[in-house]
Amino acid sequence: MTPNHEASTSSVVSDDEIAAMVAGKDGLRVLLQPQMDLLTGKIVSAEALARWHHPRLGLVMPAEFIPAINRMGLDRQLFERVCLRVIDTLLTMRRAGVAVPIAVNAPATTLSDERAVNFLLDRIRAAELPASLVRVELTEDEPIKELDLLRASLLKLEDAGCEVSLDDFGTGHASLKLLSAIPLSEVKIDQYFVTRMRRSAVAFEVLRSAAELATRMGWRVVAEGVENVADVPALRAAGCRYGQGYALGRPMPLDALMLRLRSQRDGVEPLLASANYASSWIEAFDGSESEPAIPKGVVTQ
Repeated sequence: MTPNHEASTSSVVSDDEIAAMVAGKDGLRVLLQPQMDLLTGKIVSAEALARWHHPRLGLVMPAEFIPAINRMGLDRQLFERVCLRVIDTLLTMRRAGVAVPIAVNAPATTLSDERAVNFLLDRIRAAELPASLVRVELTEDEPIKELDLLRASLLKLEDAGCEVSLDDFGTGHASLKLLSAIPLSEVKIDQYFVTRMRRSAVAFEVLRSAAELATRMGWRVVAEGVENVADVPALRAAGCRYGQGYALGRPMPLDALMLRLRSQRDGVEPLLASANYASSWIEAFDGSESEPAIPKGVVTQ
């Protein structure tokens, strides 16, 4: 989950309005943020991000309504609504021949509820979609209280063919115990380290160590919050094969994502990466052993 730069009109929303939005009265939108292969420049997946267009306040960001939804116990209902939107989206993309996996966010409390997992799997089967097109992204908004229930739910998703991703790796509530207990296919390294690595040797080394651990476990490594394309070579040197962030693609409606995917079929757009990296200590870092050669689809200038 990358940072939200859009500004909302106000943070004053009532519980009744939030409950009405979750119930489907109006206002919920789902945008898609692409995830990119930092070696090839190709879009390989996307993350579904909820937005609320309030009739009086305008755009209300998740940080302003997700805590209230969790407090009111409406997290499962919101998860199910977003899942329905994602299923419809994938059907549209598959008909156009440009389907890529889409991730749905959910906290541990939601995923520990067997009803939420069954809802998602039932809708995937009813739509006759490959389960591999739906990823479930475990957010770390709150400490995990029922690890056994969470593990059982994630194993059920994995057995059905859905991949599981861990959000905010490095700054959330995840412990080594959690990492060893749940099935994972992907970890998303928190933007905290990505945005600081240019000016902090410690941030870069933490990022590199986290990426190395994930790689050894066979998990995809995604750098979150990539806000400067010039960071791409250093991210590759740190072991991050994939990236997500405003420099690579803002949250966008389905039509915009499909346009990029159609263009991608005919030739990958170059991923511009400045060779003049503005960091005195990273310039001294010898990444020759860990950084692969720049591929054809990625251009330095």
